[in-house]
Amino acid sequence: MRIPTRPHLLLSLGLLFCTVVTPRAFSQAPDETLVRENERLQARVMDLETALAAALARIADLEKSLAATASGGSVAVPAATPTPVVPSNTSPAGLTAEIRKAFAAAAKKNPWPMPTADSSDDERIRYVRWLNKWIASSNRSFRDRVDWPVRITDRRPRSNIDQFVTFQPWDVARNEPVGSTFEIVVPNRAVERASRPRADDEDPTLLLDGVFIPAIRFNADRFSAGPFDNPPFIGSMVELKWRFDFQGLSPRLGIADATEDPGDQTP
Repeated sequence: MRIPTRPHLLLSLGLLFCTVVTPRAFSQAPDETLVRENERLQARVMDLETALAAALARIADLEKSLAATASGGSVAVPAATPTPVVPSNTSPAGLTAEIRKAFAAAAKKNPWPMPTADSSDDERIRYVRWLNKWIASSNRSFRDRVDWPVRITDRRPRSNIDQFVTFQPWDVARNEPVGSTFEIVVPNRAVERASRPRADDEDPTLLLDGVFIPAIRFNADRFSAGPFDNPPFIGSMVELKWRFDFQGLSPRLGIADATEDPGDQTP
């Protein structure tokens, strides 16, 4: 008696197809999830770079202390405290300019000048150690809670819960734009609340509330701004990246309904 083999053959081919196709289908994560994970990892890298710079500065201090103890003398450690930072109400461009000024002032006082072709290895090492110490200290000093007067110039969808918003810093006293625009991610609901028409205030200027978080970093190959100045050039071997921790967006006059959504209240 002959046993039919075609059903078994079809079943085998079906199982093989599932084995090949199914893992690939399940392995495709949504684009939105990948984007969010990438942004989270980038922020984590910035934090780790800052922590590393602080650790290197601490190691340099310990090495000098050990050397002083071994020789029975004392070694003067040059201060690397940046210029005091006043509360800023300008923009990322304004804070970038302040960081550049602080670096220029600190570099003038630095006993270890910028390395040249004739500098010794010891001189280069001393300068880099000083520079990393200044970077770590400045990242702490320039972290600033801000309320920036801004106007929205562009909006682009990002997901179903937030969007890319381009802001123009605004000089309220002169009623004119100041500095360059910048783009951050803002929740959709925050933009909608702040953009509601208000009969008693036709001023489109808003207050952007958040925390400016600098990530000044060492780059041994960066000696000029370059044609695009991206990331912003601070000084020789120093460049700046930053992120913004969004806290809120409200009308400049502080209308109450910009922070409370009556539609969310249930009787």
